Amino acid sequence: MKIEVPACIEMPGATRPPRPGIVHAMFRPKINLGTPCAAERKVRVANQISAGSPGAGMRGGTLIVEGSPSVSERMRRILAMAAPGLQLAAASTQAEARFMLAAQAFSVVLVGMDGPEGDGAALIRHVRIAHPHIDAIAMSETDDDGLVGAAIAAGAVGYVLTEADDAELAFLLRSIERGGAPVDSRIARRILGLFAASAQPKPIAIQPMPAGPAEGKPLLSPRELKVLRLIAQGWSNQQIAEAVSLSVNTIEFHAKNIYRKLSVKSRTQAVHQATQQGLFN
Repeated sequence: MKIEVPACIEMPGATRPPRPGIVHAMFRPKINLGTPCAAERKVRVANQISAGSPGAGMRGGTLIVEGSPSVSERMRRILAMAAPGLQLAAASTQAEARFMLAAQAFSVVLVGMDGPEGDGAALIRHVRIAHPHIDAIAMSETDDDGLVGAAIAAGAVGYVLTEADDAELAFLLRSIERGGAPVDSRIARRILGLFAASAQPKPIAIQPMPAGPAEGKPLLSPRELKVLRLIAQGWSNQQIAEAVSLSVNTIEFHAKNIYRKLSVKSRTQAVHQATQQGLFN
């Protein structure tokens, strides 16, 4: 779909006017976020972001809604790698996203759940009601219970964690082309657990505290404790890897050991358990 917005095009230094309805490379409009006119410009430019035919499962293109420029650019790069030639567009606010969804044809929208506006679930709910043909996929840096629950309740068909490395995210997002729903394995396990709990209610059992370390032997190694401290500060695996000069795979290995030793299954639970046991003291 082409949107005619000649009044909103800025062409400093142009020597001749562009033909109506066509965006010339030398007359490419400037994009400034935060105004309706800027959103109209982005709709016009969206068709020029990635040339070629869209992926089979993302035939109408993909919209990335994320307030962080670095995260948005990273997801755009990963999607381009997962589906070469895919039509991509980006919005930094929910208002801008709603305008673009109404004006441009998309089949998938990636919604940041932990952006500056906070309520990504509201946009997912809007997509399910106003654009039921569009698949809404939630994304966040961590597997926060509240964010995951809100996204699922709003109607998200997938959930990815941006703390995962590029290859893992590309693999998950590539499943869209096959008609699948990209769901991080940690999120999938949690969802299955919720279904199991709702299908067969059972008495609440008090979980025993993990066995303490042997006398004189710390529960976590110095390296694991350092990684856990950075996790408690909200750092992603990539950020931790760069800070301690290790690979992301090594950090993930340490994280799994931490979860096992503390008898937990998520970052949030690990930090809570470590605090309860005084490991940060």
